[in-house]
Amino acid sequence: MISSRERVAKVFRGEIPDMVPFFPTIFTDHACYASGLRFEDAIINPALGTECMLKAALRYRTDAVRFTMGPGTEWYQRKIVRETDGVLVQYDRDSGQAEGFFDTKGGGGLILHEPPQPVNSVAEAESISVKKAKEYVDGGYLDDVRQFVGKTHDHGLFAVGMVGGQTINFMVEKLGGAEKALLCFFDDPDLARVLIGKAVLISLEKVRAFIGIGVDCIYIGDSYASGSVISPAIYEEFCAPAYRRVAAEAHRGGIFCYKHCCGNYNPFLDKMHLSGIDAMDGLDPTSGMSVKHTKEVVGSQLSLMGGLSCLSLLQGTELEVYEEARKCIEDGKPGGRYLLGSGCAVPRFTPPENMLAARKVIDDFGAY
Repeated sequence: MISSRERVAKVFRGEIPDMVPFFPTIFTDHACYASGLRFEDAIINPALGTECMLKAALRYRTDAVRFTMGPGTEWYQRKIVRETDGVLVQYDRDSGQAEGFFDTKGGGGLILHEPPQPVNSVAEAESISVKKAKEYVDGGYLDDVRQFVGKTHDHGLFAVGMVGGQTINFMVEKLGGAEKALLCFFDDPDLARVLIGKAVLISLEKVRAFIGIGVDCIYIGDSYASGSVISPAIYEEFCAPAYRRVAAEAHRGGIFCYKHCCGNYNPFLDKMHLSGIDAMDGLDPTSGMSVKHTKEVVGSQLSLMGGLSCLSLLQGTELEVYEEARKCIEDGKPGGRYLLGSGCAVPRFTPPENMLAARKVIDDFGAY
């Protein structure tokens, strides 16, 4: 039997492995829950989240572990998070001033009391700074990740560095909202291009930093860049070139690159291979996608990850999850290039028993 690390690599290369890999999209919130901690604990001390990602992978016997960059040494020195009545507030250590609160019900992002002004012009977009890979490494952003990438490899697992936000998510952040970002493609396409160009430059440096600590693969993607939100024309003109550049940088570093696809990607499937990626992740059945249809359209051009409904994982019985996962493997396994996973991020309070039920399908039906 080969290691999980080589198993995933074989599928990404288009080779037939010994069995279908198990690669659910686990984020820090569920990893904490699976490890007996609260998501809030990992926001107060981000190093815990990195540790929990590996713990969850070992508990569920997944073949891969995903890691995000930490906040860096300066954050630990200058900031502190305190919990009051269930609300996590970030304070400046020197002034004692409250700077914002964390969205613990969502993705855990910091909601600043005084957010930066939205970008309003091409000139302002061009002035956005780009941190170099060396600055991420020297600044301690990857100290905890480096340690756990090593431990991941010690367990024979595949390590992924997460570098999201190459296109519309970055625009939403810088322009101050989704509506403004989406209308920007029509109202000011030059501004959209400059913002995406900056997002790509930032991503390239993060990819280089992750390559330096030995990850096997880079995750890219934007939750807004799907057929549920934008047209194929916008995707092909603005988004696909950005993903190609970042994927090419990962390949130059000798590692793989996969793209997460939220929502319905059916309108883009015939062009997905032009994004330069090794695999696409998602195939969310609640958005109208399926492993069977995606594989019929994409063929052997890309590896496919996902297909298992997050609602089933959260609300279904163990038997229901088992049967749904079995159907995914039945449709995705022939010819290789399939990894069983979730349609999107595993919901925070998903019963671990349901995750183990999906894993059991690999044991029962995943062998080639």
